[in-house]
Amino acid sequence: MKIRYFLLLSFLVGGCSDIEEAPKLSFDYVQLPIQMTEFVTGDWDKLCILGPYSDNQLALEVLGFEWQLESLSSVWINDGVTLLIFVKRGKVESYFEVTRSPLDFNSLDEQCFIRNEAVFNVEDGAVVAETQV
Repeated sequence: MKIRYFLLLSFLVGGCSDIEEAPKLSFDYVQLPIQMTEFVTGDWDKLCILGPYSDNQLALEVLGFEWQLESLSSVWINDGVTLLIFVKRGKVESYFEVTRSPLDFNSLDEQCFIRNEAVFNVEDGAVVAETQV
């Protein structure tokens, strides 16, 4: 009987979080340059990048429309991830949390790239836009 109460309590406590677990995208084994169209399919036209501690207000400023980042990702409270947001005509098509190791997208914080310019290289572990290399 105690096990049932423990399981019920565990379920209830685990379900109290307001943050959904965001999908993850891994760049552990990647050839350069990183072409986002090879990693993320779909009909997105823009990639926006938000770094650690970004919140709903910053998402509004960068994306140009409201999006509830704080309830969909841990990026606003987690300095270990960067959020890649793929947009199509003012709507989020997909988004992914990316760990800051081995590649750190945080150097591109608060920037957006149109689909055909979403190509990146790496300098000292930091991801940079290919046009910057």
